[in-house]
Amino acid sequence: MTERVTEIPELTTLELETDGRIGTLTLNRPESLNAMSPGMIDELEVVFGWLADQPLRALIVTGAGGAFCAGGDVNWFKKGIEDPEIDIVASVKRGADVLHEAIAGVRALPCPVIAAINGPAAGAGFSLALACDLRICSDEAILACAYGRIGASPDGGMTYFLPRVVGPSRAIEILLNDPNLSAEAALDEKLVTEVVAADDLLGRAREKAEKLAAMSPHYVRMARKLAGSSLDHELMEHLDIERDAIARAMATEDLHNAVNAFLSGGEVEFTGN
Repeated sequence: MTERVTEIPELTTLELETDGRIGTLTLNRPESLNAMSPGMIDELEVVFGWLADQPLRALIVTGAGGAFCAGGDVNWFKKGIEDPEIDIVASVKRGADVLHEAIAGVRALPCPVIAAINGPAAGAGFSLALACDLRICSDEAILACAYGRIGASPDGGMTYFLPRVVGPSRAIEILLNDPNLSAEAALDEKLVTEVVAADDLLGRAREKAEKLAAMSPHYVRMARKLAGSSLDHELMEHLDIERDAIARAMATEDLHNAVNAFLSGGEVEFTGN
């Protein structure tokens, strides 16, 4: 799991803004379509580790400029292949380890994560989007596996998340055929839940984040955890986990207040207690 991070250093490839409830993380290498350099991968791991201890109710992930993320930085691959001083195999293995800690960090966050896909999301950029709980995209977005185009192998959780979203058979077809999926095609495949005009994307993502932020943090946390782990359990095992979760919920102040508000016709503000 991602190590606990108590403070965050100055970021050079990412931008992070929070208002205490909702955060926005922007991949910020627009000159390279926000391709993941070693520096960006390191910063992603640190940021997600730090966010794990923050009281956020929702996080939006998006890209600067016209792209979400073009995947791994192919220029860095080329440099590593050609430079005899670089052990490219060891370097890529180390980079994948760090990236995978970052992806695990997304799933370990206590708040839901919304991918606001503003343009191309390819390779590890597609994987990052798939790791998020909700995905909405602009009408200019393109999703692509892309690994096969340079003879690489999928990483970043691509072969873990994609079958869970579209099913194993369709996932294999997408991986092998490697189409450039338009926004509408991604919607048809249920890879995203909504397509909006490019100018409306961040506003719509913010609306979704505000709605999530107003919900019970306990409910949101458990819904994510239970649904995310359902394929890993036998039915009775999973039912036992659900039983324990709803029993714990009964001890929360939020549930007590919400029950009273429901019966009296009042409103409730969830505090997370």
